[in-house]
Amino acid sequence: MPVARSAGKAVFGDILGEILNAPVFWYTRGAADAFLYCWRLIVRRWKTLALGIWIVNIFVPMYAQRDIAGTLISFFMRVIQIIVRGAVMIVWTILVAVMFVAYLLLPVSQP
Repeated sequence: MPVARSAGKAVFGDILGEILNAPVFWYTRGAADAFLYCWRLIVRRWKTLALGIWIVNIFVPMYAQRDIAGTLISFFMRVIQIIVRGAVMIVWTILVAVMFVAYLLLPVSQP
């Protein structure tokens, strides 16, 4: 009987400890992990859109076309690409930020 009692205390103690530790975990380690996850989502989208490459190569003519018309067309095409991809990046960053804030507010909104 003492073994069953100590096992029951251990199980009950573990469950109670997890319940009491959940809010602490949620706003410390859990929030840090969620922030890193969100940051990686943003970095991955930046790499997927290749926005940095478009910005670095804005003045490089496409298809090695070095005449004035080719240079102007390349420049304006890249400007349009940077604007559109930048807008996508801004929307994505806002969505990820909202997702992170929702993570932080989720326990507060529950009755």
